[in-house]
Amino acid sequence: MCNVIFGIVRDLHGNPVAQARVYFTGGPVPWPDIATLTDSDGVFSLSAPSAGTYEIECVADGFMPTAARVTVTGDKEIHLEIWLRT
Repeated sequence: MCNVIFGIVRDLHGNPVAQARVYFTGGPVPWPDIATLTDSDGVFSLSAPSAGTYEIECVADGFMPTAARVTVTGDKEIHLEIWLRT
């Protein structure tokens, strides 16, 4: 089973943030370091190893780190928006 989290990272003006690092910081099971970078449109995807609630953090140059919590269940796609502050 693969639980995919799709998202976009934006600044407070709604502009996409490219090359932001998005990664898991907590979850229901142990996992290897799972991280990704946003593309030029601020878009990312992460594969969660199992269903459950995950803590996600996002960092980018010039912005404060931002955390989010998401719950994945089954094979449903999860869509997340992360807003970064300077």
